Order: sequence, then C-alpha cells, then structure tokens
Amino acid sequence: MGKKKKNMAAYSRSPLQFFLSTQTSRVICTRNVQVKSTEVKPLYPAILPSRTAKSKSAKRRVLLEFFERLRTVEPQEKIRALTRIQRMKYVLYPQTFAIGADTWYQHFTKTAYLPGLPEKLSTAEMDEAAVSELSSTVCHALLQEHWYMKKGRTFIQKEQNQFVTPFLMNTVSGLIVSLASRNPVLQTSSLDLSPHVNFYWLNGERTIPRGHRRGRVEPQRFQIDDRPHSQIRIRQQLPEFVPLETVVAAEVPVIQLAPDRMPLFQRQYDNNISTGLYAFYDQIQ
Repeated sequence: MGKKKKNMAAYSRSPLQFFLSTQTSRVICTRNVQVKSTEVKPLYPAILPSRTAKSKSAKRRVLLEFFERLRTVEPQEKIRALTRIQRMKYVLYPQTFAIGADTWYQHFTKTAYLPGLPEKLSTAEMDEAAVSELSSTVCHALLQEHWYMKKGRTFIQKEQNQFVTPFLMNTVSGLIVSLASRNPVLQTSSLDLSPHVNFYWLNGERTIPRGHRRGRVEPQRFQIDDRPHSQIRIRQQLPEFVPLETVVAAEVPVIQLAPDRMPLFQRQYDNNISTGLYAFYDQIQ
C-alpha cells in the first residue's frame, strides 16, 4: 500500500519591505495633502501680558516694544535711550600700568591684535618724493622744538607739555598739509586738539551680590573717558579695510574672572558717548 503524503502548510516569514513600499496599493494616497488650508482669522485679539505686571513675560514685552521704537528714531535719540539708565560701571583707562592689561582689554572690547598691515595697504607703493617730503616735515618739526626754539631744561613732569605736545601738534598738522594733495579726504578734514572722546558699552552679565536689587542679573557696563592729543575729523565714513565676512585667525582672549581682579572698580554713574564733536555738531548739521 502506498503511503499518503500529507500536505502541510509551511510557515515562512515575509519581509515588511514589500508592504511598506510606496508603490504598493496599500499606502498610495490620492489626496492632495500639500494644499495650504485656508487661514482662519481669530475672533478675538491675542492675549498680551500687562506692562505693569511683575512677571518675566511683562518685562519681555516692555523690552520688545522698547527696541521696536528705537529702530525708527534718530541716532541722537538712540544714544539718549541707551544711556538713560545710569548704574555703576567699570572705567577703563587708555594708559595703565597694570600687568597683562592688554589681554584684559581685548576681552572687554572683543578685539584681537593682528600683526602687519591689511592687504590693501601692504601692497601699496608710495612715491619716493612723497616719502622724502614726509621725512623732511618730521625732521623740521623735531628741529623746531629741540634746536630753533632754544628751550631750556625743565622738570620731568613738565617735559611732555613743553617738548612732546608741541612736537606732535606741528608734526600732525604738517603731515595733513603734505598728504592733502594725494588724499582728497584730508582736504575737507579738520584737526581737533585735546577732544573729549567717550565710549560706553555692555559686555557680559553679573549677579548683584547685595543691596535692594540683590539676586538680579544685569549686564556689565564699561566706560572709557579718553582725551587724545589730536584727532583728525572727516565728514564721510572711511571705506572698510577688511570685509566683515573675513575670517580672522587670531582669537579674542576669554577671561572667566570678574573685572575686579584686574584690578578694576565700579566708580562712575554717568554714561557718556561722544566722538569729540560737542563744539562742531551744529556746523556739521
């Protein structure tokens, strides 16, 4: 007798890749889901936090509205608005005898030192006649103070006012006259002597340690009150030497310590921003 063969169904695992394929009829969608739905206008205005509330959202709304107003006002109004709040600030001195002050100052002002001149100036060639004229101007100013004037000796603390200051004034004025024929910008420039130049900016944050405002986070404020010997003032902005998109290899040093460790102290309330144009602002307008 022959043996009957039983037809048993074999179990096998089918891959899910076939069912998840986008070509199968299971996942094909004929609806146009990319059509933008009609926007429904809200029936009621948006809920905004109160300006007088003591909450973070209220403070955020006041700041946003404040900066929106600043974008549409004149530059003088912007300066007045930015310097309206007067707090104690760190006063930086242009010349200081503190050890390692250059690294701290680079951190405060977010600047980096680059060796050499920009590419536009390094490749430029000056005429020999112009170089000789400039050197003769400097030599004449030096002889004027140390030979022709017959100035006698004075105290050490007065040497700068008696010799160095007149020499710089004569040298700068002579160089402006010599280079005015080659640079049209200098023809309409003006020379300011001992102008008051002030800088004010914010950099970093700190937590107030004590007082009625203890625990609040506020920006660190810095101020520079400088009075250079001379300043060349022009009526138009100079072209940029290096584009803003240029990647600079030098890195700005980062200091994690507080400015008090420099040593540097908060010792001034007044916010001053000026380029030395107090006496000449009306003439420029």
